[in-house]
Amino acid sequence: MRFKVYRWGPPNFAALLLLLTLANSLWFPGQTWLQSDTQIYVPIFDHLASPDLLRNDLAATRPHVTFTIYDEVTLALAEWMDLPYAGVLQLQQFVTRLCGIGGVYLLAGAMGLPPAGAFIAAAVFALGAVVNGPSVLTFEYEPVPRGFAVMLLFAALGTMARNWWAAAGVFAVLATLYHPTTTAPFWGCVAIWLLRRTVSVESRALLIAVGSAAALLAVIAKLQIGPVEPQPFFGRIDAELEALQRLRGAYNWIGLWPREWLWQYPLLFVFVLAAWRRLRGELNPVTKFFTLALPVYGLAMIPVTWFLLDQQKWIFMPQFQPARAVLFITAFAMILGAAAAWHAAQGRRWLEAGAWLAVAFALPLNGLVLRLFTDLPDPLAVRRLGLLLVMCAVCVPLMSWSRGLPYAALAAAFLPFVLIPAVGQVKNYPDLHTPEIRELASWARNWTEPDDVFLFADVHRDLAPGIFRADARRALYVDWKTGGQVNILPELGREWGRRWRAVREAKPPLLPLADYRALGIDYLVVRPANLPSGIKPVYDNLGYAVIRLP
Repeated sequence: MRFKVYRWGPPNFAALLLLLTLANSLWFPGQTWLQSDTQIYVPIFDHLASPDLLRNDLAATRPHVTFTIYDEVTLALAEWMDLPYAGVLQLQQFVTRLCGIGGVYLLAGAMGLPPAGAFIAAAVFALGAVVNGPSVLTFEYEPVPRGFAVMLLFAALGTMARNWWAAAGVFAVLATLYHPTTTAPFWGCVAIWLLRRTVSVESRALLIAVGSAAALLAVIAKLQIGPVEPQPFFGRIDAELEALQRLRGAYNWIGLWPREWLWQYPLLFVFVLAAWRRLRGELNPVTKFFTLALPVYGLAMIPVTWFLLDQQKWIFMPQFQPARAVLFITAFAMILGAAAAWHAAQGRRWLEAGAWLAVAFALPLNGLVLRLFTDLPDPLAVRRLGLLLVMCAVCVPLMSWSRGLPYAALAAAFLPFVLIPAVGQVKNYPDLHTPEIRELASWARNWTEPDDVFLFADVHRDLAPGIFRADARRALYVDWKTGGQVNILPELGREWGRRWRAVREAKPPLLPLADYRALGIDYLVVRPANLPSGIKPVYDNLGYAVIRLP
């Protein structure tokens, strides 16, 4: 299609899509490194590549990468491209985000939106959102397999909406190979879709895709290098393991979700259903089915998880984490809301367009939408609610003008990327990489032995130890982040719990130094204020002091 002022042809579209992905990656919602799950994956990669490294570390020696190509692809690319893991993983993250945003552009086009409107819908999706409760994100800040799989699924949905079935099969297989449990909602909806269809091109493509994914998963699991710890599929969670999982993986247990988190998803689903009904005359059969089926699946997984995990204690549920499918409710609230706003704006129904757009913008602006209204005495809530109204008042006319003035579509697409973090004061994550932790890691890497074991004895749930482990390539006796593996590897979780209790949850005051040495710890890292009197550290800076245990 062509417009009077700007051509949305392939070269221009590719450049705009690339620019949108750059804004999404480098500005908002952004990306992080060694601030969450990469604190676990990087030591695993180090140990798989060089078994002599980190051989005394609990996380590195008990990997959970059997059913994923994440480790094989990353290790191969790191060697082939001669890049550090950060570069290789962030490259994969950027490419998959590009595919996911492009997939939403295709999906929006199948909702009757012209290129300008589809680009705005993709931009709204690219703002990202926090999915409270199951503790996931529509755009994972860290380059982790779950984040790659979500983006590849949206690429699959977009290509399916355009009847590009071979491409859809490739994207779906790649998503499954990166993170199988994330793709379960997609394959569940595909199964229902195929039951309603006669044998056709699309059914053959999807059947080949699911068969290929299953076969390749079996092969890579069989060829997995390094130690493989069994992940139980059947059985009940005992009292000890339940206590550990409720401590370290509370997001899996529906009964532990705060009420406002729990109610957000039924309310968002009502919004999704209303937008879907408003658009259903514009949707082709594939788009009509999947844009509703995936949110329905996500909503159904809340009571299913409550029954199978909270009540029946099925040990597979914390590994499968089915409630994370509510991500699709949040994502389609943004996509369908933006599409409905576009159609309403073209009909000059300003208030209706603003209402659709308000929810789509509220999710990246505040996460918990209701708090924009319930926290009104709070100055930040007032600021954000005012910003929401301003963005809707500005973007709705821009949408309406986009048909005759396509540059207005670019303004509507990129304006929220500027206003939400700057005016709305939305900061998605802190910067945990302090000069002190970098200096400490550098010292340990150069002046201690590879098999030495460290403990940050007074940081409790701080995430700095995980940064140290990855940068210094030195083992940790125990840290809070490693405990997250209790959901996936129960035996690792039990050992983590034993160690966590042995060091009194890494809380001050310190235990007698001989108690730490008896646990096999070589170096104790403490805050300077907690350094025992009469003890001279072997290394110290403004943030940390290191004690060599005799």
